[in-house]
Amino acid sequence: MSCSYATTHFEAAASGHAEPCADEHARIKEYYRAVAQDFRAWSPKLNMHFGYWDLNINPMHREDMLERMNVEVLNRVDLPLTGPALLADLGCGAGATARTIAQRRVETTIDAVTVVMEQILQGAELSHAIGLRHKVKFRLADYTNTRLPAAQYDGVYALESACHARGADKRPLLRETFRLLKPGGRLVIVDAFLRTSRPLPRVIDRLYRSWCRNWVVSELAEISAIRAALADQGYTHVSIDDITWRIAPSALQIPFFATWFTARALWRARFKLDNWRIGHILASYASFLMGCWLPGFGYYVVTARKPA
Repeated sequence: MSCSYATTHFEAAASGHAEPCADEHARIKEYYRAVAQDFRAWSPKLNMHFGYWDLNINPMHREDMLERMNVEVLNRVDLPLTGPALLADLGCGAGATARTIAQRRVETTIDAVTVVMEQILQGAELSHAIGLRHKVKFRLADYTNTRLPAAQYDGVYALESACHARGADKRPLLRETFRLLKPGGRLVIVDAFLRTSRPLPRVIDRLYRSWCRNWVVSELAEISAIRAALADQGYTHVSIDDITWRIAPSALQIPFFATWFTARALWRARFKLDNWRIGHILASYASFLMGCWLPGFGYYVVTARKPA
């Protein structure tokens, strides 16, 4: 994408060539534009992910679990206790995770990257409202080719956004994260993963393909493939933590939330929803059913360090 500074709230990373995934990016943008308000129904703070449950949280309080996931990302980045830090949020959505981190780490600045202009405008408004305008800096860019400065970031994370990168090993994304990190910096990826490279049962595979199509995901990362890709890229201290049961309380809310939301949306739209919103609702049900197929799918935190 090619544009200079557009507002005081965000910057666009300039590139001198056409995007190689222009059609795919166009679909992602169209999808997120169409369902922007649907995500606000899931989370007033626009946390566009599942929640992390622990014993201190009421499992019925979804927003508390969503915010707790943001804190978990910060904990896994493993910054020094004090001092300034620079983080990159790749696939930031409307910046909810970045805002949580900026509120907890007063000396930390986050470059929040997305290809969706509407998310930048939403995020900038929310950040400005709580005094984080200069701490969360939105960037309009492809997260596999951000044009951000190399070796400047203490940590890089992707919370439920790595799924949009290409390949079961997400190598284009991993190359960019390695380039961005300082020596000794840490990468954190939190997302749903395929547990195995073996073919899925036919019914599950059809469900999975429908989910990918409706949420504009080429394919989920596969655990063994991403482990190998991290090693090939040069990462060390790779850790892969299965937190499927931690997100279960928020995931269990999906069928009830989706049913309530569908009824409300249909009523408000006089029973006329566009294809993106219909697909989004169907994919919500599919994600719950996929999560029940534990041999095939799991939810993981992947961490790795760039060698010092």
